Amino acid sequence: MERHECDVLVAGGGMAGIAAAVASARSGAETTLIDNAGWLGGMGITGATGLHSFFNVFDAVPGAARTRVVGGIAQELVDRVAARGGGIGHVRMERGGDFVSMLTPVEPEVFKVVAAEMCREVGVNLLLHTTLHGVDADAGRIVAARLWNKAGAHEITAAVYIDCTGDGDLAAYAGAPHTTFAAGEHGAYSAGFTFRLCNVDLAALEADLDARGLVSQLAHAVKPGMSTPDLVRLGINMRKLRDEGVSEAPGYFLSSSLRPRELTYCNCINHGPNDGLDPAALTNAELDLRQRMLSVAEMFREQFAGCEQCYAAGPAPTAGQRRGRAIHCDYELSQDDCTGGRQFHDQIACFGFIDNGRHFVEDAGAYGVPYRALVPQGLDNALIAGRMMTVDLVAHNSTRNTACCLAGGEAAGTAAAVAAADDTTPREVDVEALRNTLRANGAILEPVPDPL
Repeated sequence: MERHECDVLVAGGGMAGIAAAVASARSGAETTLIDNAGWLGGMGITGATGLHSFFNVFDAVPGAARTRVVGGIAQELVDRVAARGGGIGHVRMERGGDFVSMLTPVEPEVFKVVAAEMCREVGVNLLLHTTLHGVDADAGRIVAARLWNKAGAHEITAAVYIDCTGDGDLAAYAGAPHTTFAAGEHGAYSAGFTFRLCNVDLAALEADLDARGLVSQLAHAVKPGMSTPDLVRLGINMRKLRDEGVSEAPGYFLSSSLRPRELTYCNCINHGPNDGLDPAALTNAELDLRQRMLSVAEMFREQFAGCEQCYAAGPAPTAGQRRGRAIHCDYELSQDDCTGGRQFHDQIACFGFIDNGRHFVEDAGAYGVPYRALVPQGLDNALIAGRMMTVDLVAHNSTRNTACCLAGGEAAGTAAAVAAADDTTPREVDVEALRNTLRANGAILEPVPDPL
């Protein structure tokens, strides 16, 4: 077995993992980032229709002011993707803004390249195609992470470990208390699956849907390589279509478009709710969702103008299971914390979007994410960031989203580097000093006015 050492090991290269690794390395820590895929971005780039949201949901409350809630490394990613021709920045919603008022669409392939460049530029040791398959721990302290890749078994020791696996694999393997969600239990989530719908006359499609009263979300912007505004966000009221007798219509449809004549992300099919840790359930989800993708494309060809010769392509490499484990931390955000816009003395981020049409942050505000919510119970030299940080379902509806994961990852990576340099534990990090460092690096800890 090969053995390696580093200051900070980040397990998982999704949104939280990218930000954690970059922040850690920039803070001077020798940082290793592992992921079992061959790219960075995780489900946040293979399955989300946009990076949302960097802003509060101001259109949910008439007259509410717009505020920024996420910056730092997350904003740097957006800027660099746009500079490489893969993004258009933040786009104001024209319809449907009471759910998400601003959308930040990015082209997935450009994002993957930019994320890897940012990691390599600051010296992150990237190990892709590498799986975490075990953890050695003793008395609440992780001793080593056990990995496997095509070169065989490996063992990495670090001063601080950051779990960004999405399902809390590292923390759970080390003995941190956690909750799982069997199919049918409260808190269980479905697996989603996005794909591109290509060869679409977007103007004809929009006109047809608009004339039939089927548009639920809409936005336009100038896309990379174009000179005039084009469709970049489209939501379709599939319930109304089903009521009209189109039984094969999916339950909903949300999409974004970064390229001419395609819907870059189509989000409209789910499998479950099911157990995100059950291989049989995940296998069934894969088989079901890929077949349904083709059925959706066929329905578009039959039902909508501009789609007569469209086809599905570029599917997500895997079904996106939205939930596996929830790791219990020193503080656990609740529904009331989120909807009430609670602020904390130790908050290291803030967020204002809840992916649940029945719950909103009151007064179009934002809630704080306390540092304690990143510190797993029972472990001394570990932090977490990403979608496994909340047990409460409505809180999870919010914290699992891309921009929140990026913000939490930056905080975890910065804190881990400090703990490694000072030979202390994450719990003993000077939180006020951490907050000052995050602010100096462009992170947003409290909502910032951003006039329309």
